[in-house]
This record gives sequence, C-alpha cells and structure tokens, in this order.
Amino acid sequence: MATNRDTVRLLCKSIINRLENRKAITFPPRLRQIVQDELFDLVGPYIVSEQDVRERALARMGAKAEQLSETEFTESEQYKAAKALVKAGLGDDVLNGFYFQKPLKTIAQSVVAYLMRSSHIDDVFETDEDLEKQLVEIVQKFDPAELH
Repeated sequence: MATNRDTVRLLCKSIINRLENRKAITFPPRLRQIVQDELFDLVGPYIVSEQDVRERALARMGAKAEQLSETEFTESEQYKAAKALVKAGLGDDVLNGFYFQKPLKTIAQSVVAYLMRSSHIDDVFETDEDLEKQLVEIVQKFDPAELH
C-alpha cells in the first residue's frame, strides 16, 4: 500500500490511541484532535511518504523537462530515474512505506518531550525511556494496510 500524508496522520492517531489504551498518558477526550494534530505537526516533517516521493520525482522531472526531452528515455524511464534520485537523497531509514529523515529513536525522543511539556496532556505515567521504547514499537508495528 502506498503511503501518503493521511497515512502519516493515521500513524499519529495510532500513537496517541495506543499510548492512551496502555494508560501511559491521559488527556481530556475533547482535546484528542488537538493532540493528534500537534503530534503530526511535530513528526510530519521528518516522515516522507510514498506520495511525497512521487511528487518530488515529478517536480524534479518538470524542472529538468527540457534536458530530459533531449534524451532517448521514455517518460516512464525518466520518472523511474527521478524517483530513484529522490529516494537516494532520503536515506536508509525506511519502514512500512515511510522514509524517516531522522532516526526513529530521535523522533521518539521528540514525541516524549512533547508529551511531557504539552498543556493538553494531563498526565504521563511512564518514564522517558519506557515511552521511547513504546513509541518505537508502535511505529515499527504500524501497518497502514490493517487500518482499512
């Protein structure tokens, strides 16, 4: 399944729901969407989806359209080459169709810091280390295909 920005939002929703279900955090139910949106704003820039890769490849092709038109490559070959260049620039941290721009542990540390300082979170019942482990596990086990 190809990932997109909505899949990243679903990942953030899953993180919040799982932490709440495990009784690791509490917050007023009316603030659920705000907490999910803040988490997306925090981690979204560091998670590139398949859709983002596709859009970047198409943009790269558009920027080089004149040069590409002078080659013998078909449009499909040009797209594959542009997509390969985009992916090469994203690094090796790929998981479930997401390209992580920072190590997962670093992202988990940022989420823990957010949970500890957020005025929307009432209580955090885990240590920083336990929360980090849970967050890494949640992201590793996240499967967008199971959500439909």
